[in-house]
Amino acid sequence: MMLKNFMAAVLCVGLTLLMGVVQAQENAMLQIPPSLVECYNTSYFMNRDNRLPANMDTLISLIEKVENSYPTSGVQADIRTVSVSLLHRFRQDGIKKAPGVTAVDGVIPYSPTGFQFPKFRILLSRLIPGNANSFPNNSLTSVERCSLHFMLSSTFDTRVRGDENSVCNQLSQYRAHRLPRSAKADDENNFIGDVELLSGDTRPKRGRSAIPDSKYVQLGELDYESDWAYSGSEGTSQCPVEDGLVRTPWGTVSAGTVIAGIAAGVQQQTVQLNTLLALASQRRGRGRSQSQTSNSIDNRWAATLAGDLAEVTLVQVPVSTNNAASVGATGGWNDTVLPHWYFLSQRTNLEATDAEIRGGLDGLILAKNVANWRTQASSLKLSQLLRMYYSTNGVLSSGVNACSRQSQFPNVAPSTEMTEQTSAFAQVLDREMQLRVTLQPLAITQFASTAALSLVTYVPQSLNDVSCMATSSLDLTDVITPMTNLYIFLDTSWQYSSIVDYVFYIMQQLNIHPYASTVTLLSAQDGLVIVNTTNYITDVSQQWNVTTQATYAQGLNLPNVLRTIQNITQNLMNAEQTNSSLSGHSLVALIIPNQQTINDGDSSYATSEIQYIQEQIPDLRFIYYGGGSIQRFASFVRDPTQDLFSLTLGSTVASSAGPVAKRIAKIPRRIINPRCGSTWITSSWGTDQTAQYVGPGMVNFYRVSANYFFGTGSNRLLTIQTQNGGSYTICTSRSYQWPQQNSTTSSTSPNTIDQSCTQISGNSFSYDLSSACNGYYTITQCPDLFLSVQATTNTTSCTQEACQTPDQWRYIVAMTNMGCYSGVSGLAGSLLTIIIAFILQKLLK
Repeated sequence: MMLKNFMAAVLCVGLTLLMGVVQAQENAMLQIPPSLVECYNTSYFMNRDNRLPANMDTLISLIEKVENSYPTSGVQADIRTVSVSLLHRFRQDGIKKAPGVTAVDGVIPYSPTGFQFPKFRILLSRLIPGNANSFPNNSLTSVERCSLHFMLSSTFDTRVRGDENSVCNQLSQYRAHRLPRSAKADDENNFIGDVELLSGDTRPKRGRSAIPDSKYVQLGELDYESDWAYSGSEGTSQCPVEDGLVRTPWGTVSAGTVIAGIAAGVQQQTVQLNTLLALASQRRGRGRSQSQTSNSIDNRWAATLAGDLAEVTLVQVPVSTNNAASVGATGGWNDTVLPHWYFLSQRTNLEATDAEIRGGLDGLILAKNVANWRTQASSLKLSQLLRMYYSTNGVLSSGVNACSRQSQFPNVAPSTEMTEQTSAFAQVLDREMQLRVTLQPLAITQFASTAALSLVTYVPQSLNDVSCMATSSLDLTDVITPMTNLYIFLDTSWQYSSIVDYVFYIMQQLNIHPYASTVTLLSAQDGLVIVNTTNYITDVSQQWNVTTQATYAQGLNLPNVLRTIQNITQNLMNAEQTNSSLSGHSLVALIIPNQQTINDGDSSYATSEIQYIQEQIPDLRFIYYGGGSIQRFASFVRDPTQDLFSLTLGSTVASSAGPVAKRIAKIPRRIINPRCGSTWITSSWGTDQTAQYVGPGMVNFYRVSANYFFGTGSNRLLTIQTQNGGSYTICTSRSYQWPQQNSTTSSTSPNTIDQSCTQISGNSFSYDLSSACNGYYTITQCPDLFLSVQATTNTTSCTQEACQTPDQWRYIVAMTNMGCYSGVSGLAGSLLTIIIAFILQKLLK
């Protein structure tokens, strides 16, 4: 009777799980699903450089696009919905190319034959149930969809490319040992699905065909039509390519594993091992006897560390010398700014690479904590969780973040629990994989213990990650969340492949995300738009490339740049007037000239035009980052000591572009009187306000131009109003741009500057500007107002769409009865000067 009851229970649970399989996405099937065919039926995406950069910022941006699109479909985009749908829509592990097969109509030479697929299939069909039926496909372009697929899907490309002599040698310093080229494929692992790729073929070696102006030719960018990027040689590459990864400042991670951990954590379930074994036996039609066990499988473990260790248990250990386990495989990216290729330093024992270990550990840490974090922030988004975890601040002030993963390891992954979970999942995975050997349950248990103990040793001793750095002397930009409207004027005579890293590095540091910074890319010759204003850095990747850059005129025409930026920013001011927005963003024109000099006519015109712009657009800051003698632009900026930067090709990107990004980040945000618009005329008075947000440990710096409080006026107030009972420190100064209390940065000591700080809690702060310019005869003489806002305590979760993280604090900035003064007394003279300069410019050309 007990046996009948047990079988009935198994059948009941089995039917439930099978219903989940039916409803699951086709990614768990044995072919590339129709939704992913677009990524494989063209040569375009096989060239990794045509995909978006594989870094965490890109992944978060794509997830934000998805999250912001869900409401239009009437679906609540909570963290469970988004994480599960991403897996079911985009992830399919183990996709490999069939050797010697040419793509023809009706035949795609790719299929999920890699050893990673069986584990993935179990996860998707039985342990992380769900589907992507409501996924907003139109929210992403085909480039974004396929880039997301490749970032989330784990596989290896072990084929010989032909670039091994250069690439593999660069990785040799990380290689623990080298293997001879004649190593037999049959000895490399225990998964039959790899035989066809590891055994090589007899095709003749094809020559490399470099793509013109390609950035990564030396690292394998060849012609797909002649079996793209691969030489046709027999054997396995000395440094294979690993896919399904994203680069982070704290080590490269397997992105699909991280997302799977989160998805399992938000719908955690424990399934009896007997149930999964029974389903596996029915599905494979095996007659193997099944012993009864009380063990169970936690989907959080299966989706992360136990899943990878189960592959080590089954694929590697049974065929290794003395049944030893080897975990970890280091590697390196072709580019740290725009990573596309990740090369491994070894070609065997790839069942648990460094990136997979990090991804598994990160995924498990997130999986075991996410339920608790959701009780603190019920509206927690996937993008927010990733942004917090892969930052120095950590998740919701818990101290849990990527740089602490090694210290978290013993607590989140106790060796006994890890061994039990690995053994249990390996028993199920054994039923789903076609191995070279037949394993008995006892051997699987022993091998699982070996694999788990190997990881216990490897993580603290060999996983070389960046650790958390606690310092009492931070750079000022470390406490600033950039919020800027950035306009980049690029001289397209720069070779695209030479300049792209420097430009992208700057953008990556400036928080270009929804409700945050925006960027616009324009031609420095004629002011034509290359990339329209966007808060998605992924848009820049898609719209600016070597092909599009070639369509724009080369050179620098400074008068055209100035006229363009004047028109753009005045349109922005008019839009702010329409929306009654106080801005809350800095305003920056970054000009990137090559070697071109400025003739006398253009110089004279530019000098006069800049004077006019400073009167009409007082918050606009010009920064030059260019080749040649950068001092030739000294007369066109407000402060040559801060706003001029030399660009020398070949220099380290971070050391060259980093100071530029820091300078932009330090420019205070604008607080304006929106009633002025671009005409600086208003007939109405009253209060305008804008919501702002500040994170824990961060400081927002603002500037109120004297243009808004010059002259006589009464009851002119700038007000900071707290929200949800938070406590804030407000600092003000009329002489120092970055006033702050208890500074731990390397900026000027607060004791040596003229500033005043006040703490508010549950009330408001007001600064009276009614007579702030008394005694000054011109606007330029009257000093601006600088202020900062720093949150000190808050227990309320930030739920507004504009919150980049739930632990941000929301406050209201208001301006009351402000004026509109633009130096009109000198305007006529300025206009006359510009007209004369324009005539002179034409005569000299």
